[in-house]
Amino acid sequence: MESLRIAVCEDNPEEQKRLLAMIEAVGISASCTVFDSGEAFLQAYIAGKYDLIFMDIYMAEMTGIETVTVIRQIDEHVPIAFVTTSTDHTLESYRLEALKYIEKPVKEKAVRELLKLAQMKKEIFPHLNLKVGGKEISVSFDRILYAEQKAHTLYFFLTGGEVLLANEKLDNVEKLFAEQPFFRCHKSYLVNLSCVKALDTELMVFAMKEGKNVHIRRESMGKAKKVFQTYLFGQARRMGNE
Repeated sequence: MESLRIAVCEDNPEEQKRLLAMIEAVGISASCTVFDSGEAFLQAYIAGKYDLIFMDIYMAEMTGIETVTVIRQIDEHVPIAFVTTSTDHTLESYRLEALKYIEKPVKEKAVRELLKLAQMKKEIFPHLNLKVGGKEISVSFDRILYAEQKAHTLYFFLTGGEVLLANEKLDNVEKLFAEQPFFRCHKSYLVNLSCVKALDTELMVFAMKEGKNVHIRRESMGKAKKVFQTYLFGQARRMGNE
């Protein structure tokens, strides 16, 4: 099992140290990144980058509630735990689908339970199993921006700039993406529609949210338009029903 990727957004240095010490004491493998403001967190945030976020509610400038409201516009699934000195925002935490609402001073038991929940969600969330560098790893589908075939190597470009190389063929793994929002737009490319910012018909590319372009085969342009429009319509309808 991969380490949990955890973000701690907390503007009090002592509270940061205390929470990091508790995470380490739990004994579940985790890598933590600390932010001292909601603004700094959002500037660095990319959907799929973390498996768990600890979010302080009362911070200078942008509050934790405001920060998570923005997060939910770009990432519906990431588990978030609010950490606070008050219960005043319990209802808002439900609205924002927070995994937990933890009162300060934080107890190690609450942190342990939270990490176990995040680990469980990571295990059951749809993921792709790959053999990379002789080791079996799993990566959640929502972290994959696109896959590209180059010669005998399959490159998986992930959120945050990470790239995985597998000795595989796109033709062989494409069927594993059947239930996910991916589209084979070129013989060498498989793109994640949820990570597409726009479709450029002149350049014949999908412009990705992280700045890269994914080529579309000329013969597939008509189908690409239809598939992308259908995906966007489905997303809009689902959000309208919530």
